[in-house]
Amino acid sequence: MSTITFEELKNKYQNKIEKDSEVTCKLLIKLKDGYLVDINDEWEGIVPASHILNYADESNLNETFKALVISGPDKNGRSTVSPKALKEKSAWEMLAKFKEENKLFKVTISKVIKGGAEVFIDGLRAFLPGRYIRLPGISQENWANQEIDVLIEELEYKEKKIILNQKKAVDLEKQKKAEIVIKGLNEGDIVEAAVLRIADFGVFVDLGGLDGLIPASELSRGRFTHPKDLLKVGQTVRARIFRIERESLRVALSIKQLLGDPWEQIENEVEVGQLLIGKVINEAPFGLFIELKPGVEALLHNSEMVEGMERPKVGSTITARLIKIDLEQRKIGLSFKDIEQKTEVRDQRSEIREEQAEQPQNPKSNLQSPISESDNELSLPASQGSLENFILTESINEN
Repeated sequence: MSTITFEELKNKYQNKIEKDSEVTCKLLIKLKDGYLVDINDEWEGIVPASHILNYADESNLNETFKALVISGPDKNGRSTVSPKALKEKSAWEMLAKFKEENKLFKVTISKVIKGGAEVFIDGLRAFLPGRYIRLPGISQENWANQEIDVLIEELEYKEKKIILNQKKAVDLEKQKKAEIVIKGLNEGDIVEAAVLRIADFGVFVDLGGLDGLIPASELSRGRFTHPKDLLKVGQTVRARIFRIERESLRVALSIKQLLGDPWEQIENEVEVGQLLIGKVINEAPFGLFIELKPGVEALLHNSEMVEGMERPKVGSTITARLIKIDLEQRKIGLSFKDIEQKTEVRDQRSEIREEQAEQPQNPKSNLQSPISESDNELSLPASQGSLENFILTESINEN
């Protein structure tokens, strides 16, 4: 029998193992329900069969491994140790660090369960609620085996509770990308971007990982009921960046600014006396508002309508004469009166010509047509030509 000195006994008890401490073990003998192990070359311990991990093969005898003390010494002085518990402890410590740093990490969905999906992280079971899953184009029954990025939503060691969130992970990744994209943008830049989604207040476009907003007021110089009347999801648009808020990752763009000011162009396109074709876009007690081209509206006052005529409805197209233009105040006045008078003369002339066509012609006759050349010039409809977005009719010469 070997003897042990007092100093050796003292050192041995000073190095006594405690619960939840990490120890180095060596497999000694395979038992019915586990293994007998040597702990730190000083103590004996037991590893339960369910905690043995990959050490169940007898060929691994005398190999060393790390384990966690999960219970104190029994009546034989043997502590229970577990490599599985040590692995789980390391996993909890890793997850706690991930949560503290708000760090993304990858997991693979094990299976779909009620309310979401089940995930295992180094042996730890975690739950991924369905409301936190974002897998566009993949049906719920096909979630299993999908590798995704997640964040820790909740972590409770005592309750062994791990809740993951993939939706936040997607948003965080998008934010990181947006922070890079916005550094390369400047106010005044002209970009081409695809329409992502359409809202009542404007249109969101993809700036290469950053969502930009084109407010409804910056979509067009003309009037419209809803942004969806102008654009469709997936359509590519050309717009100018007019505001950047770098801290909040917001970018505002304008299509309208690239269209130019239509009032600066119209001075060379119209003049008093011309017949203009426009669309009735609104009505008021005092008259009708007519859109001549996107961004240019005119007023057809009640006093410029012919008494007894049917009032045009909103949405109808009309022809009216330009009687007043004030570029400084951006006002245009239209009238129906003159047009109705000319139309009446033209109709009388047509009736007379039809009567003449029915009468036999006498080549020797010196009688002149009741309609003079000057009357003919006055009543003929003017030739029409198109400008950018509306039609102008040449002014009728009045003699």
